Amino acid sequence: MKMKTILLSAAITAVLGLPAGINGHVLAEGAATGTAGASAPAPGSKVTAEAGSSHAEAVYKAALPMLASSARLPEAVRFLNSNIYAVSPYQATVLTLKLENLHKAAMNTWESKFSSSSVQRKLTSVYKAGISMTKLAETTQDASLRDLLKSAGESGYKLETAEGSFFPVIDYAAYRKYKVYVTNDIRDYISIMATEADLPSSKDNGLVISWGDVAARALAQEEFIQSHPKSNRITAVKALYSQYVINTFYGQNNTPLFHYDNLEMDLEAQKAYSSILSKSNGSSPFLLKLEGFMKLLKENGYKLDDGVTDYLKTEVPQS
Repeated sequence: MKMKTILLSAAITAVLGLPAGINGHVLAEGAATGTAGASAPAPGSKVTAEAGSSHAEAVYKAALPMLASSARLPEAVRFLNSNIYAVSPYQATVLTLKLENLHKAAMNTWESKFSSSSVQRKLTSVYKAGISMTKLAETTQDASLRDLLKSAGESGYKLETAEGSFFPVIDYAAYRKYKVYVTNDIRDYISIMATEADLPSSKDNGLVISWGDVAARALAQEEFIQSHPKSNRITAVKALYSQYVINTFYGQNNTPLFHYDNLEMDLEAQKAYSSILSKSNGSSPFLLKLEGFMKLLKENGYKLDDGVTDYLKTEVPQS
């Protein structure tokens, strides 16, 4: 059943597109193929088309070796930023996913570099939320810390903090520049992951976004799963979706959906979920569970009781 859900949250708009995946037929359309000011090939020009195809293949093959070693991450990032426009949507998708794979593979090494007590202590005096690694590097007189921050930033990472520690994460916001060149599913995947990078949903075992945003992100992820079932990144989105479903119906230890003292549902969550349901004109597995949940809670004064507990065990089990 195709989901048609209307929500106010901008997170939902990130996932509208036709199914596509690099393991199946590429269905991207309207992808940009040149830079500003570049002349378009003459209609029907076979020579121009062949030249463009040859150039795309050359760019694609030049990028592959850079994406084979984490030591070449800065070079790979610079090359893709400057040349991804020249390749086909399929090739752009492969290169983008290879870049993400490399970012993930190198993460342990970068985490180790930032984990020393000396680096952690130095970062305490320079860290500012939302500032890029490169900008942070410019604020310190410590040569070793400056080099570390600069190298990490050029490699495509950003700095995050939680529970008093600092650590690198993939800067998915930087992937946004690739969205117009890749297939539709990876365009939507980038939107989902960039939203997470811009504002992680939780820190220190508690939610740091609103209950409405928690549900809206879950819906965006569910839309991706339904629209792009054969996407190369379907498993990653499904895992993220599972986390958001749990957060929606349970909260987290430091921000529980039901208050520990009186077992009453958080008032802001009650308002947010009721608003989402009132503005939807369709159905989805997620919304159907939420609707049944809220109906049951309304009947018992929005308190956690045996009936609600049984509903959660059946419809939203915690594994």
